[in-house]
Amino acid sequence: MPRRENTRQLRRRRDRGESSKVRLQPVSLRGKRAGRAASISDTRTIEKLTTREHEHTLNMRLAEELRLRGLNAHAEGIQSGRLRIDVEVRIGPVVVAVEAEHGQGDANRVEAVQDADGRLTQKLAQCAVAVCYPDNTDARSLSDAQFLWAVRGKAGKAPVWTEGNLDQLASVIRLAPAQLGNPDFAAASLSASLDRAARRLTQWQKQQLARALDLPPSETKSRNDGSAWDKAAKRSLLVVATAVMFHSRLDAYLSEMKGEYDSRISSSEPFTGEWPPMMAHRCAEADDPLGAFQDAWSMILVLDYKPIFQTARAALRACPPDPAFTEAVRDTARAALEVAGNIAGLRHDLLGRIFHTVLDTARYDGSFYTTTAAATLLAALAIREDMCDWSAPDAIAQLRIIDPACGTGTLLMAAAERIRELSPDLRNDESVASALIEQVLCGYDVNLTATHMAATTLGLLSPTTRFRNMKIGRAFLGVDDDGRAFLGSLELLDQSSDQQPKLIPWPNRGQAFSQVDSGDDMAHPDPADIVIMNPPFTRSDLRHDQFSEEHEAKLKNREKLLFSQKPVHLSSNGNAFLVLADYISKADSCTIAAVLPLVTSTNASSLEIRKYLASRYHIDTIVTSHDPDRIYFSENTSIGEMLIICRRWADWRKPKPPTRVINLARNPETPAQAAAVGWAIEEGNVEKINYGTVQQWPESRIREGNWGAVQFLSPYLCEKFDSLRAGRLFQSVALGEAAVIRPDGAGVRTVFNRSPLPGAGGMSALWDHKTDVTQSMAAETDTCITAKPGKEKQAQNLWKRRGRLLLPMRVRLNTVRALGVRVEHPALGSAWTPCNPRVPGSDVEMMEKALCVYLNSSVGALALLGDRSNKALSYPRFSMDDLKKIPSPDFAAIDGAAARLAKAYDAHAKDPLLPLPRMNDCRTRRSLDRAVADALGLEAEAVSTIRRSFVEEPSVTGRRYDVDLGR
Repeated sequence: MPRRENTRQLRRRRDRGESSKVRLQPVSLRGKRAGRAASISDTRTIEKLTTREHEHTLNMRLAEELRLRGLNAHAEGIQSGRLRIDVEVRIGPVVVAVEAEHGQGDANRVEAVQDADGRLTQKLAQCAVAVCYPDNTDARSLSDAQFLWAVRGKAGKAPVWTEGNLDQLASVIRLAPAQLGNPDFAAASLSASLDRAARRLTQWQKQQLARALDLPPSETKSRNDGSAWDKAAKRSLLVVATAVMFHSRLDAYLSEMKGEYDSRISSSEPFTGEWPPMMAHRCAEADDPLGAFQDAWSMILVLDYKPIFQTARAALRACPPDPAFTEAVRDTARAALEVAGNIAGLRHDLLGRIFHTVLDTARYDGSFYTTTAAATLLAALAIREDMCDWSAPDAIAQLRIIDPACGTGTLLMAAAERIRELSPDLRNDESVASALIEQVLCGYDVNLTATHMAATTLGLLSPTTRFRNMKIGRAFLGVDDDGRAFLGSLELLDQSSDQQPKLIPWPNRGQAFSQVDSGDDMAHPDPADIVIMNPPFTRSDLRHDQFSEEHEAKLKNREKLLFSQKPVHLSSNGNAFLVLADYISKADSCTIAAVLPLVTSTNASSLEIRKYLASRYHIDTIVTSHDPDRIYFSENTSIGEMLIICRRWADWRKPKPPTRVINLARNPETPAQAAAVGWAIEEGNVEKINYGTVQQWPESRIREGNWGAVQFLSPYLCEKFDSLRAGRLFQSVALGEAAVIRPDGAGVRTVFNRSPLPGAGGMSALWDHKTDVTQSMAAETDTCITAKPGKEKQAQNLWKRRGRLLLPMRVRLNTVRALGVRVEHPALGSAWTPCNPRVPGSDVEMMEKALCVYLNSSVGALALLGDRSNKALSYPRFSMDDLKKIPSPDFAAIDGAAARLAKAYDAHAKDPLLPLPRMNDCRTRRSLDRAVADALGLEAEAVSTIRRSFVEEPSVTGRRYDVDLGR
């Protein structure tokens, strides 16, 4: 009989370079049955061979299509050891192996992943993409096919399958190298190396190094704190490290880049010196690395690259070249080269990770590093295909994209990559790369190290592009020698005076930073087509805390003046950047794309900015994350965030469309996943492929500041809460109108001490919210309290406001049982606040009981959580305003409702409540739900659906929603 081979055996022989022809072995025919068996076997083998030949044809066609989309792709190339890759794509130094199977069944997907992982194990590629062609695809229909793919950065990891067209597959392949390496590890490693290098220096050297780059403000409150100089010196060494990394990237091009003119002197002075500069690794190992890098970078400045190398040279000139400083620079350079060698292509996401690993002022200046996945998604949603003729370099050059708080340039880089994705024919056009760097992209930041890295980041677009007209500027934050306060790029808001952003030049030959290039056209930027940003959001009590008290006061007074009569709440400065975005944008058409704290969509303090944006723009898209593992879109934060796209609405005769609200069940972790989410959003497939849920929130709600669609993954819960708040479920009032709610826990903690002994006057409190103790509606106080010395009068005033019905100030949703409790004797609280109904005499007790039942029902949970402030979805903290606006039954208008609910309280007051994730199994909660439905005239099934929806909410369960992302 012939030797039967399966597809994998054929592939293995093909990988070894053996012939793919069928080999028939001599057989002894024993009658017709044996002949038929041999014939069947031959047919099956030939069928498999035909499949392989068909795959070969498709691979050749796929490589051709990828080349048409700007990728360096080749099919069926023989590698070392006679092994083959179906389609090999080279992206800079990175090899991406595309391993394809014809068919999209389970077996096909398994085989594609095994082959892709094999290429990684065999070290034929640094990353791989497993691809499955549709069953009915041939070479002619390939360009219109819908593929399945899974990006493989590490063998053995469970695949995430995505469906899409050929353009999308090409983008994913282009983004695949972003999964290489371990940026967190590399950043931590470099950070540790910088620490070791800084420890070689004397305190005087650290101060000189930091002062050379103006890193520690001279008026800082910690001026005598040695650690402040340590951190500033470390950041100075980081400037050197990034210059070394960029130098190493340039080494591959410098020999062909000799400048005709010397940019160090003038653009018309011929350059006659030696060329090329010494390579980075040779400089690091030279006897005098300081001199070697100085000379090499001086030569590179002939070409330009001023933001990177002029700043780094200032750091090298900071100290005399003694052995300690020399070895610190050598250690820094070696560490930088190791990072550059280990992370293919020196990706911009790595630079951002490094910066924020080293950064030490984030809590004061609100610096947040946008993840590359979030940046990819935001840019994809902001920059549409119909915005420009992407095949015309001149049209692209006319665009203006500004980030007024650019940090390390991650969002500007994402915008550039999005433009390059939309114009694949121009991807390798140097004129387009030059236009992006010198004309299209503009960024401001207050931090020198950040702007240095932003310049480096943009330089990665095309290392051969000169930086002469790069629009990355450091805007001064602080108080100058004349006593004037400046707020960085926010000074662009000042249209009434001559005070504009004070722009600080790159360090040059020891010149003081106070010498400002006042003629820089960045003080008056061209109106923007797109403002893309992740602005700083810093609390008032922390903002500018790095300055002296005198200068901090001047800066905050400047804020009051600059933000007056603008929809900016001074409790946080972040909303000011939204107003700034409007000020610097084109009057007829502009897009604002921003990463914002999720509380911007819910907090009372942000109501005016919501109305402001909605009055001037179409709020096109809001994206939130309901992924408990990743509720944020910035790397160095733990609070919930959202992505928002606002588009200028020019035609006021037409009504605005609804706002598309995307609540993600799983936040994409890589740029490739983010790209897939972006396509799904634009194509309306988010729910179809289970990335999350979509709601079309009416413009009327958006205009009035009601952005409540962000609160739940379940659209049903969002709509039900909106009906509840509007009084469409039953007659309702705000709880603050039906009861007096005060004092808050912070006030109690300020005035009272806890005591294990009975307090004076028998004062007691329910201090904690321990779910293993407080398990029913009837609760007991857990501590005695006494007035703090000197605060006896305030204590007496607070004690007069005690109550028996207590509302929670914070809850952890995956463990909480009671959402409101009643104690036997009036008390105060720390994690609780009293709620005293506004009713006369004997009705108070009935109303307390009725409200307690309502709050612990599923409808009450919806009322409490539907408008919560979302710093963290699963751990809401309720302000007094949050509690006062809880929609509650208007018991005066609903006959008998209060009495019926009070009766339910008497029946179930001490019955245990299960945690919210188990509320559908909780007999007590079901009984309360029936009582609420009966008393308020609600459909029992609607209340049951609310309860069932809650137990699937990630914010309640603390687990990702159980969906299959892909197939």
